[in-house]
Amino acid sequence: MGNQKILVVDDNEEIRNILHILLESEGYQILEACDGETALTMVDDSIDLIILDIMMPGISGLDVCKKIRETYQMPILFLTAKGTDSDKSLGLLIGADDYLSKPFSHSELTARVKSMLRRYYVYQGKKEAVSDNYYTYNIFKVAKDRNEVFVISPDGQETSIDLSELEYQIFKLLIESPGRVFPAQLIYETIWNEPYFYSSNATIMVHIRNLRTKIEDDPSNPVHLLTVWGKGYKLQ
Repeated sequence: MGNQKILVVDDNEEIRNILHILLESEGYQILEACDGETALTMVDDSIDLIILDIMMPGISGLDVCKKIRETYQMPILFLTAKGTDSDKSLGLLIGADDYLSKPFSHSELTARVKSMLRRYYVYQGKKEAVSDNYYTYNIFKVAKDRNEVFVISPDGQETSIDLSELEYQIFKLLIESPGRVFPAQLIYETIWNEPYFYSSNATIMVHIRNLRTKIEDDPSNPVHLLTVWGKGYKLQ
């Protein structure tokens, strides 16, 4: 994968050392920050991924994530002792891409990192692609090869929708087969390219909720992206 740069942000020096040694052995270039303030001074376009603790003195990891998301789109993995579903949902809502609770296995961490970087690099490579191939359905127009989504008005005017890469991938999957019900497991294993666990459903729910806020007039009463209870999701 080349000399990809990962920023590790954690106030626990032992955790930073473990992550540094583990990820450096995988061929990554590792930068370290002991708190949120330091991390914010180090983030720039050269960073490919950020591993971010939530509970830190000074600025919390949640606030660091929100600040980073104002400017940058590199993947963010929350690595934290806070492991409840509400913590996970909050982290994903403010812009994190994934969540791993302490204590963690080395194999799971490296698998998550590799998967997130792979998705990010595919996205980066496609961003500059030029193609006129789109999926169109109802009022939506979605590019097949890059994160480009539009809503089409009755008079034919196209308005761009700003989706995160994961939201785009989910929406593109659904619009490829309108009306088809996609189970949560299928969505997760297709988009995240990882084995599905019961806890993965919370991740999907958060991204579906975020997606609805961008494509629905009334996200609490969706008419386009529907939940089929006990089965999955579909584009109506």
